[in-house]
Amino acid sequence: MGQFPKAVAYYYKRWHEFEMDLHHHPAIEIMYVMDGKCQIEIDDRIVHMRKGQYIYIQSNVKHRLIIDKDHPCRMLNIEFILHSNKTTPYMSIEQLFQTQPSIRSLFDQNERYFLLKDDEAVYFTLRHLVLELDHQSANNQLLIDNLMVQLLLWIDRNRREYHEQTGNQHIKKALTYIHEHYDTEIKVERLASITHLHPSYLHKIFRRSQGMTINQYITKVRLEKAKMLLVNTEIPVTEISNYVGVNTSQYFSNLFKKETGLAPSAYREHSREI
Repeated sequence: MGQFPKAVAYYYKRWHEFEMDLHHHPAIEIMYVMDGKCQIEIDDRIVHMRKGQYIYIQSNVKHRLIIDKDHPCRMLNIEFILHSNKTTPYMSIEQLFQTQPSIRSLFDQNERYFLLKDDEAVYFTLRHLVLELDHQSANNQLLIDNLMVQLLLWIDRNRREYHEQTGNQHIKKALTYIHEHYDTEIKVERLASITHLHPSYLHKIFRRSQGMTINQYITKVRLEKAKMLLVNTEIPVTEISNYVGVNTSQYFSNLFKKETGLAPSAYREHSREI
């Protein structure tokens, strides 16, 4: 069936003053700092790590962990290899490369390691993966494989975003907030606060990035959610506005008709006739 990532070691560990021997192994290793600080000596360099960061080390790369006595560190580590004796009906790593070509670069031996900052998605997936590995059986192998793919996808996304301009990190925070709070009143001042930017500068880089103003984007998100609810649920048309953060049903109806050319009720009827 081809090769697929297989975890061969995984553990939580709180380290106090400690210096690991320089070593290497055939497994790829992910070292995630849950709390505190540490240093990794790798390729004659010292890499400093802190909470929320993780390092991805290719196979057979010499490295060692160094913990300062004044800065204990708690870590979650996992080591995995590409294993060919797969017995579960899941995609191979080659099929994954075809589906998501950028993942191939995670296994490029020319880039011996990379350090990234997590937005909690990697830790969330890593934590669930390790928990399932602790209870590994035929009943949860497909879930383990799925979580392994998710982990690689999140790392790949983190890596691609890291190589993009810093401003995109601010835009990502703003977009995430909008998509999680579209059902409430969203003020630009709040977005400026969470991105630590001046409102006028946030307006400028947001428009450059998204091709529209912040308010236009918020309206777009709300109307797309409204379309989905109209087509796929039985929520009364008069209540849809409350689900998407628009103050009154009349204003929502006017806004919706301006965007689609149809009143919400007509849009629901039309979509169900198709």
